[in-house]
Amino acid sequence: MGSDDGKDDEKPAHTVYLDAYYIDKYEVTNAAYKVCVDAGVCQPPKLTIHSGASDNSVYYGNSKFDNYPVIFMDWFSANAYCEWREASLPTEAQWEKAARGTDERLYPWGDEISCDKANYSVTYRYGCSRDTSEVGSYPRGVSPYGVYDLVGNVSEWVADWYSATYYQISPQSNPQGPDSGQYRVLRGGWWFDYYHEHFISTSRNKAEPNYSGEYFSRIVGSGYEAIGFRCAKDATP
Repeated sequence: MGSDDGKDDEKPAHTVYLDAYYIDKYEVTNAAYKVCVDAGVCQPPKLTIHSGASDNSVYYGNSKFDNYPVIFMDWFSANAYCEWREASLPTEAQWEKAARGTDERLYPWGDEISCDKANYSVTYRYGCSRDTSEVGSYPRGVSPYGVYDLVGNVSEWVADWYSATYYQISPQSNPQGPDSGQYRVLRGGWWFDYYHEHFISTSRNKAEPNYSGEYFSRIVGSGYEAIGFRCAKDATP
């Protein structure tokens, strides 16, 4: 886990043991999340507009986008949904193992990125699709464990609090992150993310847990910062 060649908060590279676990093959979709909302457990997304730069039509609650990742998710909403499913947000270590396997690859599929493998930002203000993509749209970009869209499409919340120095003291077995903090960790980057280092499997991003990308998206009139999630579950009895 981590990288000696990455940013300071990715150092040092270190060996981690994880108990067996399941992780969602796809990012949680609008349709899947709506079931929890309709059950009276989850709150609707902070915004329901389309995520693309050119179309502000309804995104959440529109059957056209049922199989697209739910966005405008803060950490609390993501966590509530996973708990409703009797699961949890993946730990940062679980997310990273699902993304990079055991051979220290830069991206889930290997060491180079391209638009046939992920929905990511090629240059400033230009993504591969200029929008979120339907989950599972990039079969050439699956991880070693068959997990889709771990890089690009939407940035994903994980369970851990963020600390820039946590890797220096991280336990070797099943690390859970710091006990507290100001920020939670985000992984994987989103379709419009022009910080290309965010797409590397070891890269760590952070935000306050009540952040959903809503503020920036209200200013520019679209879901430029797409924040979603997937769930995980312990596989041991």
